[in-house]
Amino acid sequence: MVPAAQAEKQILWDPRSQNKFVVGGGSQISLYEWAPEQSGIRHLSSRGDLSFVKCFAWSPDPAFDDLFAVGLVTGRVELIRLEATRLARNNVLSSGPVAALPVRNSRSCNTLAFCQADPNYLAVGLDKVRGDPSLVIWDVQSCVSTLLPSKVGLPSNDAVVARPQPRIAKADVGPRADSRMLQQHAPTEVVSALSFLPQSTCLLLAGMSFRWFRLFDLRSPTSVTTNVASKVSGIATNVIDPHQVACCGDGTVTIWDIRKLPQPLLTFTDKDAVADGERPRSGSVVHHIEFSSTRRGMLAVMEKDSTYVRFWDIRSANAADTSEGERFRDSSQSRASRRSWANLPWTASGSGPGIGISEFQDPSSVVLADTRKTKSFGRPLASFALVPDAHPFSVTSQIMVVNKEGDLELHVLHDAPKQSAWSSRGDLVIGAGLSCRIFPGFQDEGNPSHPWDASIDQTSDDPIPFGNGGANSSLVSKRDANGLSTLLTARFADRRQYKSRLYSPASFRHFRLEASPARDERSAELPFQHHDGERIELQVQHAPTEKSTPRNGKGTSRALQQVVEDDISMVMRTRAICGYGISNVVHNAKLTRTDPFGRGGISEIWAWTLHSQGLLCFPTPRIHGYDFSNQGLQGIWHGFPPLPRATVARTKSTISLPVDLLSTSFEAATADTNSSGTPSPTDIPGLLGTSSQSAEDVLYGDFDGAVGLLLSRQNPARLPPSPSLRTKRMKQRQFALQLCGWSLSDEDLSSAIKKWERGGQCTRAACWLVFTKQYTKALEALMRSEDETHHLVAGTLAALVPGGSKSSEMRELSERLIVRLLDPYVRAMLTQLTSKDWSDVLEEEALPLHERLAIAFQFLEDKALSSYLHRTVEHLSSRGIIEGLIITGLTPDGMDILQNYVDHTGDVQTAAILSSYVCPARFRDLRAERWQEAYRDLLDGFKLFHHRVNFDIGRGQILQEAVRNGDLPSAFEWVPRHILIRCNYCSKPTNPSNTTATSNNRVTTCPGCDRALPRCCVCLMTLKIVPDASRDADLLNSRSASKDTIEDAIIICQTCRHGGHASHILEWFFGEEGAGLHGICPVAECNCRCGDEL
Repeated sequence: MVPAAQAEKQILWDPRSQNKFVVGGGSQISLYEWAPEQSGIRHLSSRGDLSFVKCFAWSPDPAFDDLFAVGLVTGRVELIRLEATRLARNNVLSSGPVAALPVRNSRSCNTLAFCQADPNYLAVGLDKVRGDPSLVIWDVQSCVSTLLPSKVGLPSNDAVVARPQPRIAKADVGPRADSRMLQQHAPTEVVSALSFLPQSTCLLLAGMSFRWFRLFDLRSPTSVTTNVASKVSGIATNVIDPHQVACCGDGTVTIWDIRKLPQPLLTFTDKDAVADGERPRSGSVVHHIEFSSTRRGMLAVMEKDSTYVRFWDIRSANAADTSEGERFRDSSQSRASRRSWANLPWTASGSGPGIGISEFQDPSSVVLADTRKTKSFGRPLASFALVPDAHPFSVTSQIMVVNKEGDLELHVLHDAPKQSAWSSRGDLVIGAGLSCRIFPGFQDEGNPSHPWDASIDQTSDDPIPFGNGGANSSLVSKRDANGLSTLLTARFADRRQYKSRLYSPASFRHFRLEASPARDERSAELPFQHHDGERIELQVQHAPTEKSTPRNGKGTSRALQQVVEDDISMVMRTRAICGYGISNVVHNAKLTRTDPFGRGGISEIWAWTLHSQGLLCFPTPRIHGYDFSNQGLQGIWHGFPPLPRATVARTKSTISLPVDLLSTSFEAATADTNSSGTPSPTDIPGLLGTSSQSAEDVLYGDFDGAVGLLLSRQNPARLPPSPSLRTKRMKQRQFALQLCGWSLSDEDLSSAIKKWERGGQCTRAACWLVFTKQYTKALEALMRSEDETHHLVAGTLAALVPGGSKSSEMRELSERLIVRLLDPYVRAMLTQLTSKDWSDVLEEEALPLHERLAIAFQFLEDKALSSYLHRTVEHLSSRGIIEGLIITGLTPDGMDILQNYVDHTGDVQTAAILSSYVCPARFRDLRAERWQEAYRDLLDGFKLFHHRVNFDIGRGQILQEAVRNGDLPSAFEWVPRHILIRCNYCSKPTNPSNTTATSNNRVTTCPGCDRALPRCCVCLMTLKIVPDASRDADLLNSRSASKDTIEDAIIICQTCRHGGHASHILEWFFGEEGAGLHGICPVAECNCRCGDEL
């Protein structure tokens, strides 16, 4: 039903989905036919003698395709045949017969609704009047006989079908009432909107008095109603989802599920449609709504006096519990709440009750997935109708609109829902309509390589430097005297060039492909080269394989292909194949240094890891009860609690990162490798530093002494000079400068200055000369540069150095110049000379982090330094910059930085590898467990099973060493148990829960029901089970003679459930020499061929 107030035009499409529609308004109703093959509209017939038309409805009766119900302002309803005027009978052309449905009291007819399931039912909504109901249900089947003569020929017998059930019950409407009237309702209310539910004959929705949304059940004479307080001026039912209903009132649209009417599924206004670019209109009123009959969840909405129609995409969604996914996130640090795919609610072990996915998820929940609008038609629209599409998978939606002047226009909207699926192997599939494209992330060249096939670079020919370096620096011997390579400096030259997150194919809708031409070539020296993989040929459509440009129409596909290849998942896959792993720290640093897709900082953190572990863990990281392994600058400066005395007493070694990797030659470290060819954590001698720490250490808890001992390990000639300012933590400052890889000794600084000048970094050399108050040398360094801009900077610098002629004008000019300069080192030294405040210099974020930290430890006072470290950690953590680990180390605070790093980049690989060194060996963190499991699943998804196993082996060796050193309990389970023996009587595990049993106390009875365990089917002796705790303790005890032998093993057939001692079962089937003696089970009358499964 469509209301038609006064002369305002209204449009209604054929309910039988034919290419016909009707336009009505005022006193005229016209029938049109749309010819899609000719893109034309043809007029069929009209009725212009209809006075005072208020509303009309089109009957869905299959026997009459031109039957209309017209509501008048007097309340009278007329049933007419609109095409009767096209045919002449007995030389007379008339408007045809009319069947009238009278009303007792005159009042306006507001709305009409035919029942789709049974077109003989007609609901009429009227204004209220005293003593007369406003809702009337009619049965118009008897009117058919009065309407047939106006049409040539009678409807065939096939059109006469049995009426569907259940029928609407006839109520007592009074003795004088029309026999066609079935029921009457709402005696004191105004009916503003009506609609029968699809596929239902007795459920009627109504908007009452603009205050109530009411559901009538018409199966009984006294109708049962359900009331919901809601303003309703229009109702739209969904043919695809019959239980879903939309209603509008004022400027609000509400989505309901009739099975749960008290609570709406969704409520929205035009303010929720800012994505389509249209600004909300103040005081807007929704005029008409309609569900698409071909698009699931597509709702068209038109506002009064609007020049466009808006489409809302309403999709089903399950309610997810966000408490777990967000509990490690600070919403104040981000404008939009984003959730990492590795930080979703999992049902992993260790999560308590209340953690994970909600037990109840409402399947009928809906969300607004998208919104789009038609073009602006220039003139205000009066009405619209969605055109049914004969093709079930069309890529467009068609809409017929009519403006207030009666002009018709058919508009085509390209709104095909785009479905995207990303396989675990990196292939992106995008489908729209009947077309589908597959964008492979990589070319499948057969079986993937194995970990031992990767070329692991563990040599020092091309080392990874860290710090400023110097001739006598601990890291400079056979290393780059510059410390940081030019690549590192270039990466930090301007952080504004960095992207906050590697883009993902999940955002392809918002990716302007035309503006992003694909790269035609890659550097041949990079190990991350991708080749154009062959597209998978589909029957409908496939992505092109050749390189192309937007000019020939193929650039869009190529650009999207580039997005898939450059996604972080593909980067992680390539890294894994190239040997990125736990045991290859040097290789990791070199590999990520040439990674063209990663953001700056990954290579630097691996380089710092090598550098710091050489200072902290050789020969031992545990001094005076403090474990310095994996600590950062924050722990060195503020201190941290010592280990418990009990732990110190029983610990003889500790977990640390590979220390021998710091040596200039790795031949000794890699000489004894495992069978895979890749050095494992325990194969490298420096991984586990031997300690002579004992409980009787008289210096237990002396942190200053421990830091002093760390300094004493270094060559005195290589120690950085003591800062000139007064401090209470001189040792901490000196060692922190060592960890920063920075030395301002004359020899080291002179060597670094020469290196920088040779590399064209004259401003960097001049900056540090200014910091050390060597102004003359700074001016000379700038004047030796070939860049004339540096000569101009030298002139400005000469006017600012102490002793020069300075004026307020010169100072003001320098401050304005600092804002305009691009070189961070020039800005830093001019800032220091003008403000004399090191805090202003540290605000220069374009300087590399380790240089800013070196400035802080060299020049800031104690209190200012502590405050700066705290602010820097918070800043780096909120932005997900992994270099923050230099300050926090691999500590619980470092896990917060890794979490935000994963959220910003999606690089769960690096987070999993770094966290494996300390979790759970040093502390437990649920996030680290998730990263590791997510990375394992990613490798399995790429079918890199050997690489996943290699990752598990590295983690297992670290955990095994932690158990041996006492950092983890002996009963610690590295992986969940896959095999469990249960009692046949009580179904409880036969392994005792207590860990006090010894190998001599073997279990022969069930600890749950105390019944004897089964007997060996060969020797008939009761089976004995060695408790796992006892077995593990004996195997870890080097003095124990216990060994894992086949005598203790048990074999049980999974078919017949018979078994026994492994040695006896093997001898039964194979004999002593391996010759088959028996083929069937040793149990009498059992014909199971157990030996075939061995």
